[in-house]
Amino acid sequence: MPLRDLHIEGVRCIKRLHLQADARWNWLVGPNGAGKSSVLEAIHTLGTGQSWRRGLRHLRRDGCQEYLITAHLAQDPADALIALRRNGEERDIRYDGKSIDSAWSLLDILPIQALNDQNVHFISDNNESRRRILDWGVFYENQAYGQILRDYRRLLQQRNAWLKSRYSAQPWDAQLAVMGEQVQQHRQTHLSALQPLMAQLWQEWTQSPGQFQIGLQPGWKEDLPLLACLTHDRQRDEDLGFTHSGPHRANLIFKVAGKPAADILSRGQLRLLGLSYRLAQLVLLQHRAPVVLMDDFAAELDRQARRWLVERLDALALQVFAAVTDSEQIPHGHHGHRFHLREGHLIEGIAA
Repeated sequence: MPLRDLHIEGVRCIKRLHLQADARWNWLVGPNGAGKSSVLEAIHTLGTGQSWRRGLRHLRRDGCQEYLITAHLAQDPADALIALRRNGEERDIRYDGKSIDSAWSLLDILPIQALNDQNVHFISDNNESRRRILDWGVFYENQAYGQILRDYRRLLQQRNAWLKSRYSAQPWDAQLAVMGEQVQQHRQTHLSALQPLMAQLWQEWTQSPGQFQIGLQPGWKEDLPLLACLTHDRQRDEDLGFTHSGPHRANLIFKVAGKPAADILSRGQLRLLGLSYRLAQLVLLQHRAPVVLMDDFAAELDRQARRWLVERLDALALQVFAAVTDSEQIPHGHHGHRFHLREGHLIEGIAA
């Protein structure tokens, strides 16, 4: 659901900023340090309850005790306001005047897909980064998955605590195995739907059919049930104090021409491959109308790649907020609003 407007107070370099958003493209233009990433980070926080950076001090403006982020949602018939205020450890989230206890509720109200320096190269990053992006897509395809994943993590935490203490008989294996196999099943179903979409996008860009494969290693021996692996690993788990087998150790594998993508592609190609994956997720989840955030839009993309990306996003008719250091990085003749920022202030907003 797109934002109609956005108000930010006390976020990083921004003292106070208000903008009226375009329903499709919103270009944030300005030099490094102008506040572009801060705007994107504020939207991400409003939609998830947390920054994509670690620690509150990264988000709160120096000298400010609190920050406030609010927005009206353009397609909300009640024109409801979503607001998040944080003062130290105290957080207040409201939607349509009603208090929200859990940030999980924000995920339903304002779905966000964010591409930033923390995740843009997720294909060559660690397993956890790839799992996080996979789980984003699985959650929005089937929101029952959110509870399944939370239940699995809770049981895993309890089992790991038991492994360290061994205070009583171990009661967690059977439940953990059931939830773990459900996590794997949902992930694999999502990837089965995603694979042809991503392959089509990658082929469109590279003009090389049949070169791309994606796979998922579940995190335990694939020829055995998870419960059997937990039983087999029990002594090793007890000795080391943590659970070895399970979907918390799953690995998403990307291959091009039969070889690991991270080994044979350039950084620019890896970014395009990652963008193809995220675009495929958006195609699959278009009915959820997520807001797309793109930090440093032009990084590692030549003019042709930037135009291709804009055209693909245009076809999805989603709302996009994208940051560029110069208007020349925006494909020529592209529509939308351009918001020029300097030192955390909005200098001008120009419809183009």
